[in-house]
Amino acid sequence: MSVRTMLVLTLPTLGFSTGLSLVTTYLPVILDRYTHSATLIGFAIGGEGIFSSLIPIWVGVLSDRIWTRRWGRRSPFMIFAAPFMAASLMLAPFQPGYVPIAVSTFVFFAAYHFYTSPYQSLIADVTPAGSHGKVQGYQSFQRGGGMFMGMVVAGMLFYRWEPLPFIICSVMIMVFTYFTVVKIREPEPERAALPPRQGLWGEAKRVLFSVRDDKAIRRFMVAAFLWESTLAALRPFIMLYFIRTLQSTEQVGALLLGLVGVTYMIAGISSGYLADKYGRLRVMRVGLWVYLGGCLLGTFISDIKWAFIFLPLFGLGGSIVLTLPYAILIRLMPKEHIGQFTGMFSMMRGLANIIAPVVAGGAIDIASKIFHPGFYDGRQYAAIWLVSALMIGISLFFFRGGGKEDIVNV
Repeated sequence: MSVRTMLVLTLPTLGFSTGLSLVTTYLPVILDRYTHSATLIGFAIGGEGIFSSLIPIWVGVLSDRIWTRRWGRRSPFMIFAAPFMAASLMLAPFQPGYVPIAVSTFVFFAAYHFYTSPYQSLIADVTPAGSHGKVQGYQSFQRGGGMFMGMVVAGMLFYRWEPLPFIICSVMIMVFTYFTVVKIREPEPERAALPPRQGLWGEAKRVLFSVRDDKAIRRFMVAAFLWESTLAALRPFIMLYFIRTLQSTEQVGALLLGLVGVTYMIAGISSGYLADKYGRLRVMRVGLWVYLGGCLLGTFISDIKWAFIFLPLFGLGGSIVLTLPYAILIRLMPKEHIGQFTGMFSMMRGLANIIAPVVAGGAIDIASKIFHPGFYDGRQYAAIWLVSALMIGISLFFFRGGGKEDIVNV
């Protein structure tokens, strides 16, 4: 697969990653004006998990079953969801209170997961064997670019006119979706490869039973839940951590997040090539330990200068941990049920996005009662790093690899 094709294939990731970064980084700043409860802010952003738990597996089943001669079987879902994602993103900063902002956020998340599950299946469909690591590396590059756009560039625009970055990102989502759908042609599946029609619930149950009966996939799904939980715990509160705990400004916080995004871009594309060469599990294990070290450092620092050291370390490990799971999952799941299993994987991520922000918000509220407000005000937001480090540590018990092949040994 050529570099040009990989860039075109992964281009939508730049659009929706920018949108996700906007929603999870700057909407909490707006929400903080209407409620000072970290738990409520965590619930609004963690609402993503409700939709990512319900939507992806059903959409995955549907996208496995259909075929259209003009658009294939994955693209119709992307074409349908993109306008809803763009419209809700554009309207969110204009809403007048906590509830309407939360509703706009929920619409965005619903459309986001209706879009991304078939999109990940599209990547698996068109990527030749032996190139999955490289393609995931390019997708990580685009995801890092989205983080940079949604945190740094959007930050500069946000403090000039708050709705501006949301409007620009809405246009990006629509344009990038159109470009990829037109340029990437899906291969027509053989009729024998189309799964039999057993009804949506019947096919969903089959996937759930497959996960239950396969120890490798089951342990991988639990580990994936924990990995996604680390990011889900951090996203709603990271800017408040910079402002309250490290006594910095929004502009410096945006610069730091941009540094993470650049690290993410470089490490993501490199890890894809390294994974194809040296083995996905070997590279993944290194990434997990680096990721854990970055989170532990974040727990204990109190000076903004140290953030310029530990955040690149965090970005390096996080890029690997969030890049390679799809490449590993592709080796574990049956080809004829790619949509269903990527939907199941997204559902596990969805559960993480329900639970982790609320847990992190609760940890912040508990920590605020421990630290003396007058002496150590704001230090409670460092609890997000401890929560994330704990989840990474637990995941190490579920994710073990060995042998010559890229499989999860249990």
